[in-house]
Amino acid sequence: MQKTSAKKSVLFVLRAVLVVAPIAWIYARADAGSITATLVSASVPAIVCAAALTVVVMVLQGVKWWILIRRFAPDLRVGTAVSVHLESVFYSIVLPSALAQDVVKSVMLSRNHDPAVVWASSWLGRLIGFFALLSYSIAGVAYLGDNALPPGFRVPLFSAAGVIALLCALSFSKRFTRPLGAVAARVIGPRAMNAAKKLRDGIYAFRHEHATLALTLLVSAAIQFLIISGASITVYAVSGRYFFAECLAFVPMVEIMAISLPLTPGGVGIREALMALLFTRLGFSEGQTASYVTVSLMLSMTRLAGGIPVIFKSFKRP
Repeated sequence: MQKTSAKKSVLFVLRAVLVVAPIAWIYARADAGSITATLVSASVPAIVCAAALTVVVMVLQGVKWWILIRRFAPDLRVGTAVSVHLESVFYSIVLPSALAQDVVKSVMLSRNHDPAVVWASSWLGRLIGFFALLSYSIAGVAYLGDNALPPGFRVPLFSAAGVIALLCALSFSKRFTRPLGAVAARVIGPRAMNAAKKLRDGIYAFRHEHATLALTLLVSAAIQFLIISGASITVYAVSGRYFFAECLAFVPMVEIMAISLPLTPGGVGIREALMALLFTRLGFSEGQTASYVTVSLMLSMTRLAGGIPVIFKSFKRP
């Protein structure tokens, strides 16, 4: 019991450090005067536009999830799926990663719908989102050329592409997953293995749902384009330039790393540190970089909009 408590304490401290240290490092490099001057001159309409795009993205993510689930749960309303997703976004403010958000919304919706379908839809939605992000990053890299890229940037890009391709193969082919079953059963136990098989069957059921997967990919492409555009507009707000091609190449990789590393709430700290590296390459001043981080942190508070369904439900309860 004491070991478990100590482990939780260590993880809490580690996450706090990973959130605070990168942001503190960014602010320590800039003086208060340059930050204030940049923020005062920042484009307010651009910031408002970026905030609006963030809210639109949250709603569309719920719609994408609904598109996947409705194929096997036709009674599920789009409003219900969006509401549950927004609630999970709200709770993700204090959760260790964006992936934990998928767990929350899957648990919530599984109370009234087939858990296998719900969890499979969450997995596929995230996987398809990664695929769309990688596609944009590859397009940005092809447009910019080698001179605009940091040394070794192609290695993590194509490594991520290989991992996504492997996950797709594992998701849709029992030929790949069946040999792993016996090994996995010894490691995780029969009860967890039974749950894993149900999830695998739920994912496998989508193999022939080409129209549903294509529509999900289309919506994912729109969502990721809005995310990249939001970052580009935020860059414009503090620098006067959009740097869209650079954002197209870099932002997807930053998002994938921030989402995949279950270390900080919503990837806060990790995302800012990685974007700071991009800005250094673009020639931003320390004040501009710190100002971007300030605006980015402000925009992350739009996740509080996910609390609207929570408040609404609290008023509906007798």
